[in-house]
Amino acid sequence: MAWFGWALAAMVLMGLGNLGMKAAVQHGLQPAAVLLWVVVGEAPLALAYWLWRGRPGGSAGGMVWALVAGIATAAALVAVNESFFRGAKAAVAVGIMNANFVLVALVAFLLFREQLQPSKLVGLAATLSGLWLMAR
Repeated sequence: MAWFGWALAAMVLMGLGNLGMKAAVQHGLQPAAVLLWVVVGEAPLALAYWLWRGRPGGSAGGMVWALVAGIATAAALVAVNESFFRGAKAAVAVGIMNANFVLVALVAFLLFREQLQPSKLVGLAATLSGLWLMAR
């Protein structure tokens, strides 16, 4: 389970990033400026990571999917920053945004043939129930 530590790190770091975006809006930054500064912060790290991994190339299909992922991620950040700007509580807005795992799990099941054991389905349902309770 070498991946688990990296996944936990992603959870913590994404949480800090989401809190930072909410704090930026609380300090008067407009949503478009928040996204710009997020991208400015991401670019050097992305370049350093690419260089550290040996400047890997890839197939055209892989690069297209990565570009689609980048566009979708940027659009999601636009949406969450707009929700912050319009008064959303950080925990609720980010919780809803991160409920995307339901879509990911279903599409991964259909496209990549990843298994959805009953325990995972119960976990998905419990998480969605919790989000519903938080949003009330």
